[in-house]
Amino acid sequence: MKSFLKAILENPDLQKAMQEEISTEQLVEIAAKHGYQLTVDEVNANPLWQAGGFKHLL
Repeated sequence: MKSFLKAILENPDLQKAMQEEISTEQLVEIAAKHGYQLTVDEVNANPLWQAGGFKHLL
């Protein structure tokens, strides 16, 4: 998860994707397309995701 969060900060395409309203399942699919294996449970357990999504990273 940490490496994926770092990738969001470094990748404009991921940043754009994170600005959209996406479901947990969509996030897992986006991560997989970029070579990261996340589970729905792992994402749902992330406090940042619980607070409204990863768009708050940017």
